[in-house]
Amino acid sequence: MSKLRSVIRHEYLTIVKQPSFWIVMIAIPAIIALIGVLTILGNKGSSDRIQEISKDIKNVAIIDKSGLINTEVVKAADLTLSSPAETDALRTQVREGKKEALIIYPENLSKDRNYKLYLSSDDLTKMGAISSLSDNILKTSLFLPLGSPEVIALAQNGAAADMTFYKDGRESAGFNEYVVPGLFVVLFYIIFAFSIGYMLTSVSEEKENRSMEMVLTYVQPRTLILGKLLAVMLVTLTQVAFFGLLGTLALVIAPHIGMPVSLPFGIDITKLVFDPTSIVLGFAFLFTGFLMYAGFMTATAAIAPSTKEANSFSGVFFIGAFIPFYFIYMIATNPENPIVTFLTYFPLTSPVVSLIRNAVGNFNGAEAWLALAVMFGFMVISIWVAIRAFKLGALEFSQVLKISSLFKK
Repeated sequence: MSKLRSVIRHEYLTIVKQPSFWIVMIAIPAIIALIGVLTILGNKGSSDRIQEISKDIKNVAIIDKSGLINTEVVKAADLTLSSPAETDALRTQVREGKKEALIIYPENLSKDRNYKLYLSSDDLTKMGAISSLSDNILKTSLFLPLGSPEVIALAQNGAAADMTFYKDGRESAGFNEYVVPGLFVVLFYIIFAFSIGYMLTSVSEEKENRSMEMVLTYVQPRTLILGKLLAVMLVTLTQVAFFGLLGTLALVIAPHIGMPVSLPFGIDITKLVFDPTSIVLGFAFLFTGFLMYAGFMTATAAIAPSTKEANSFSGVFFIGAFIPFYFIYMIATNPENPIVTFLTYFPLTSPVVSLIRNAVGNFNGAEAWLALAVMFGFMVISIWVAIRAFKLGALEFSQVLKISSLFKK
């Protein structure tokens, strides 16, 4: 037990003491936040500039053949309607730069929902401003007969639905029921992206630099592999706690600095459902799936003669982890489909598929525990293979370890 603790402590501290570990941990959310802020500011600045330019555009001709454009709306924009007979002349003026633009609303506008714009230049900002102007004139003309500004705003923007859901004869929280178990899907990919590669790199480098032989004189292969796996799990928990802390701080601080957080899909934090069964299953699928993948990665690193080849072989596991997203609609809506059943029990896809089904609630109790039992079995097999491969890999440095040798005494 003392040797296992030593391995765990050594592997954990080796990872978390690396400056690159914390640089990546801090840089990723910082970059995402910076991109988000710059995108919001950039879009707002572009929108404001287009609106400002559209107010200053006066040298624009408008021809209405549809009869839908209100003359008062055109006058309010300091523009005038031109006769359809002037179409060719006005197009010539636009081509020669004497007019900035020509807007033509055709007779079949209500049917085809398409009008024409002729511009004197290909300046993107001016194009956006004139397009915004023409859209505003059309929409305002159409909505003006509705009367009050409130009704016009309702017609333009619609209204938010205050939905009440019922499930099995009782009121439910709707989409908010999926949020908490759905977080385990996100956590799995965070773990997969940050932690799975550590096992591959650690073992393949030890084999490549011939330090594996020396390590095995101190500890048994089983102790070493289990220590590495548990250490990586602790690293993962550190990452999850770090990102969870950042997310909590963002939710608390953002409203106080004038940036209220709007969650998608109508998610209401106050209405989240914490179902003990789905949470327990989420944790079980998450860590069992993680250890299974880590075991397979370790075995891959031990079997391959070099880090480069190990990385090539590991691509299979990365593909397996993302395959469920090609079937996500089927997984969420049609759990009885044979393809979904296969993906639920196939080792490379079972963690993600099980987490998704647990999130949307289409796992019945017996099936969920059966899927967990099967996944646990594959986890045990992967760790056993990793231990065997690690022990035999210490003796083979020049070529790929044969799979058949893993099962020989």
